[in-house]
Amino acid sequence: MKRPLVAIFLLLFLCVQVSAQEQFYIRHKVRWMETLYSIARKYKVEAKEIAILNNLTTGTVERGQILLIPDKDRIQANTDTTELDIPLPEEEIISDQTPARLSCADYRPSPSHRHNISLLLPLSGTRNSSSFLEFYQGVLIAAQEMKQMGMNADIQCFDWNAQSPDELLSGERLAMSELIIGPVYSPQIGNTLAYFRDTEIKIVSPLDVTSEAWVSSSPHLFQVQPTQTSQQEAIIKKLDPHNASVWLISEEGDQEVAPEMRALLDEQHIPYRNFIYDVLRGREVTGELRRLLAPNRKNQIIIASQNEAFVSDALRNLHLLFAYDNIPIELFGMSKWRSFETLDLAALHQLKVVIPLPVYVDYSRDNVKRFVRTFRALFHTEPSHYAFQGYDVAFYFMNALFRYGPDFEDCIDSLDVPLLQSEYSFRKNEPDGGYSNTEARLIRYLPDYTVTLLP
Repeated sequence: MKRPLVAIFLLLFLCVQVSAQEQFYIRHKVRWMETLYSIARKYKVEAKEIAILNNLTTGTVERGQILLIPDKDRIQANTDTTELDIPLPEEEIISDQTPARLSCADYRPSPSHRHNISLLLPLSGTRNSSSFLEFYQGVLIAAQEMKQMGMNADIQCFDWNAQSPDELLSGERLAMSELIIGPVYSPQIGNTLAYFRDTEIKIVSPLDVTSEAWVSSSPHLFQVQPTQTSQQEAIIKKLDPHNASVWLISEEGDQEVAPEMRALLDEQHIPYRNFIYDVLRGREVTGELRRLLAPNRKNQIIIASQNEAFVSDALRNLHLLFAYDNIPIELFGMSKWRSFETLDLAALHQLKVVIPLPVYVDYSRDNVKRFVRTFRALFHTEPSHYAFQGYDVAFYFMNALFRYGPDFEDCIDSLDVPLLQSEYSFRKNEPDGGYSNTEARLIRYLPDYTVTLLP
């Protein structure tokens, strides 16, 4: 009788032990596109707790894998009401304390870790396929430089047009990414964000400024192209209201540019005067401006318009006052002016007009010269701005990933990387939103008919 009694006692003991474990843990079957971090976030526990509990040696989980997840609510409820007399083995005791994340300055990259980076580009079926191929070529040069710096990375490029978006975005290879660069166009960015909204994958919108619409609701989105507002803010930083008279010249009825510029000036508490007129008024505007502008003090003037006819007329009037009346003028314009064909080139240069641009290549810089030489040697052609953009985007975000790890957004303010045609400074405007680039490049036309990049 003793043996059956002992067996029954052991069986009851094991049942109690198993029941206690099941009380504390939830069984989770890993699904497509899930990562260790997204699962941890779903159950509101630390990823390290799951890794220790399931003896994971890496941060990788496989589709179909069964994981035990600590059930925080039941653990807390049990701790508050009862104490188990059954001691758990030491290796099963999991500490609630996890080491604090290292500061940005103290983070050290792991030389053995391989980063997974994916590109989503329309490489076929479009007139601009060759341009996006150049973008990819720029990425490859950046990747080679990062390899020389000690970064281990697997880069995979997917043709957006080669299969349906569902087939592409649901693929296991893409789900392994830490960073996705692309897609190119805003609607495609929206599709991608929807697929990966429950993951920790960072998604970079590299080219389409209208993708800014997704930033406020997408915490892992980085919008590279600066908006019109950011470009106007770059102009405002150059204003000196203490030593100059600030003027805003705009077209009567304009609702596109001038209202936003006025709002920014008001927000910065910069005093300014408005001059609004209809282009049909013609040459009488010259005399009116002559009476209004300060003859012995610098006049910083912003022409807040993207109407080519109006800009041409305003530029002509101001050039006359500068050339014949010696009225000191510093003139600021809009980025769209670079595409205008009827502006007086002499007026632009003699007035030393300053214009904000999302991108601009200064071919006198050493890093630009080096890139051009490398691109010519590898691809036997001249790089376009798509190639420069591909390099800039990849070099910046690969540096972020290498220096600070997958959670690099916490350290993005500390990242200072020399780029070819861009300036990046990312700002988070909404608590649950993503990051927008707020930096634009400023160029100045010079009297010797050259253009210089302002610091």
